[in-house]
Amino acid sequence: MARRNRSVLLMAVLAVVPIAVLAFPLMHRTQTVIDVPQPGTDVSLSGLSYKGRMFEAKVTSVRLERKGESDADPVVADWTFAGSNSDGQMHRVEIFVRLLDESGKQLEMFAKKCVLPGGSHDHPCVVPMKVKAESWKATRSVRIVSDWVS
Repeated sequence: MARRNRSVLLMAVLAVVPIAVLAFPLMHRTQTVIDVPQPGTDVSLSGLSYKGRMFEAKVTSVRLERKGESDADPVVADWTFAGSNSDGQMHRVEIFVRLLDESGKQLEMFAKKCVLPGGSHDHPCVVPMKVKAESWKATRSVRIVSDWVS
């Protein structure tokens, strides 16, 4: 009897797994690490792209735009990414901003799903950030991860 129940459970799990895999198909992950940028300055990014034979979708730059006073707690800012897509169809990307301390340990993480329309150039994707001033002061570098899902 127990063996039959295990077989039924196994069949149920095998039926659900493909649905979960299809719901979140990660096609390609890229990442880069940069120093904390000066607010209002565009920083060029490389390596954050998804290439096919006939197209390339990529995140090309980022600009940190702080809001409020420089000594505010929490620190509120927007990470504005610019992306381009030479394909005729849209591509979706989830961008993660990971704040790292001096040892490379992750302090905080922020993310946003964006769409790069077909044929777009310098298309904005804004990742909002709200972080304790203590964590912001300890941040020495930023790991930017792009998960291309279509």
